Amino acid sequence: MTKKTIIRFLGMALMLQVFLACSPDDYTYHDNSVMSIEDIAHIELIANQRMLLADGRAQLELYPRLFTKDNYLIPDERIQNDWLEYTSESGIALQRYFSTSDASLIGKTITAKLKIKGTQLESNSVSFQVVEPLDRQYTSEIRIPVVFHIIQTTEDIESFGGAYKQEQIEQVLRKLNYMFSGETTQNPVGVDTHIRLVLAGYEPDGSRMMEPGINRFTTKEIDATNNYEDFLAEHHLIWPAGQYMNIWLISDRGSVSGTFSKVSNRCMPQYVPADAQGMPEGIEWKEYQDEPLLAKDLGVLYKLQELDKIDRNFKVSEYEPGYNEIGYYIGRYLGLLSTCNYMNDEVGTDYCDDTLNYIRDESKPGRNETWYKESEGCYFRAENIMDDPTGGHCSISRDQCMRMRWVLNNCVGRSAWKSDFAFEGK
Repeated sequence: MTKKTIIRFLGMALMLQVFLACSPDDYTYHDNSVMSIEDIAHIELIANQRMLLADGRAQLELYPRLFTKDNYLIPDERIQNDWLEYTSESGIALQRYFSTSDASLIGKTITAKLKIKGTQLESNSVSFQVVEPLDRQYTSEIRIPVVFHIIQTTEDIESFGGAYKQEQIEQVLRKLNYMFSGETTQNPVGVDTHIRLVLAGYEPDGSRMMEPGINRFTTKEIDATNNYEDFLAEHHLIWPAGQYMNIWLISDRGSVSGTFSKVSNRCMPQYVPADAQGMPEGIEWKEYQDEPLLAKDLGVLYKLQELDKIDRNFKVSEYEPGYNEIGYYIGRYLGLLSTCNYMNDEVGTDYCDDTLNYIRDESKPGRNETWYKESEGCYFRAENIMDDPTGGHCSISRDQCMRMRWVLNNCVGRSAWKSDFAFEGK
């Protein structure tokens, strides 16, 4: 027998040994076919909100959870819709996704259950209230003239892809206005706020802007002393609050500011005229007495590099809080409060009855007490702009809109929308 034949023989023997060692009995098979109705042992029902706007567009989801006798949660794709029957105590026809424009339901509470057809299986009950859409006084359009101050170092431009592009700013603006309009969501309490951010066309001296809504400033170094206040004032980067909403996009590749989210969080409104009434709760309001307004009173400071960041870090702590999208901080600028609290088990409130709070859960960090979605091992909570850093941030609720409208009408430093100077130059 030749050497080549011996090698071939040994190779075939080895392959046979591997085949026999990996017999079908050693494999775990996952059956992804549709399950039989007899496999269902018990069922649960979850509603993704406790309220639903009766505007015909908002949509509440009744989410079915079906389990086997081994407590295995059956995936959606293995459930046949014709198994499921949604019922209500009041006899209202329900489906998994429910919308209504029936004004006679406003103020009523609907209690729903899920049944499996042809069986005795019945879920727990869930309830939601049908609420009135926004009153007409909240549908008048508010156009806020905005200027994006793009502040970069020469090193940032030369070594990291050049100056931040105008098209990227326009994309950010579109996303923010989708948030204000609610175009990309059917959130059960999401509304069109009729608030829009519009790029300014003129500079404070009345000259036309070369790039609408963009003011560029390039420097060798960016001084983060005093949280950028002195730096912005020294270089005349604070445009008049009565004419512009300022958004400062500051390059901070070296993290010289520490945790930038703490800087961004300082933009809450606080000053009101002496005759202001009906101040929203949760903010330490101060009577305005001609105090000099700082950058934090006149706009939002945001880390430039975060604009293009897609993934979000779930590791949060007292020293390193989760960073949020820019829409979250604009919400704070307009008087909204966070709907989540990572630091302890206490559930806070944002003083809006139609938003959902979050509680801490060791197995699911920041888990919404009512609803969450999972994608590739990450938990994405509800869509509201004040949700946690992993949220979709594309929805504003009815009560939040009312809160923002009050701030825009009454808070010192939030009146730019009342002036056309940024659009007309005079």
